[in-house]
Amino acid sequence: MMRISLLAAAILVAGCSPAPKGESYFPLNVGASWTYDITNDIDGTVSHDSQVNSVPRTIDYVGGDQVYVRRAEMPGGIGVEYWLRKDKIGIARIAHRTDVDEQAQLDPNARTVLKLPLTVGGSWMVPSQPFVIGPKTDLGQRDIKMPKVLMTNVVEALNETVTVPAGTFKDCARVVGNGMLPLYLDAVQGYKDIAIINREWYCKGVGLVKVERVEQLSSNFFSGGTITMELTAFELP
Repeated sequence: MMRISLLAAAILVAGCSPAPKGESYFPLNVGASWTYDITNDIDGTVSHDSQVNSVPRTIDYVGGDQVYVRRAEMPGGIGVEYWLRKDKIGIARIAHRTDVDEQAQLDPNARTVLKLPLTVGGSWMVPSQPFVIGPKTDLGQRDIKMPKVLMTNVVEALNETVTVPAGTFKDCARVVGNGMLPLYLDAVQGYKDIAIINREWYCKGVGLVKVERVEQLSSNFFSGGTITMELTAFELP
């Protein structure tokens, strides 16, 4: 299974990060960039990756909607682009494209990233997939297709203070997603619903500063664990 680092490149010095700019929880300024350190703790083995997210351009989309391209650059030059539409309802992903695709693939249905305006108790549902849980490849199960997960996201707070390598930020929204992954573990445990928990912190004038993804399980055939993603630097034109 390809390990999906959620998450968001060389790590820049945190002291070089600018001050927050504006009131948006999800800035989409063309030319903006965010650098993240990603900690993977899978079956007790810890490793680090880095990711750079940016907004390289906008696209004039059918119907006159303004679409923003948000790019995630992984180590080794692997990139994924997500097309984001912003309107009075919120920010939604409508298409995606990897570097090997000639053109973007439209999503069957728009996927809500943030429902705006953010209010405590506000919620939305979004399809997802396991980021950590996967077959242990040394047991010959590499090609097992993992089930999808329907996550329910809830805004739990709007006034949190979050400290990450890029600095300490106030007025942050905490969005928590919960879902259940139906999975056949083995002949003894049979089918079980594995809890998937995704916590995200969005700060005014900065954007996404931290993610915690928890996919814990105990199985002879599947790996589980956590992924933590923290902002190390950002640039907002």
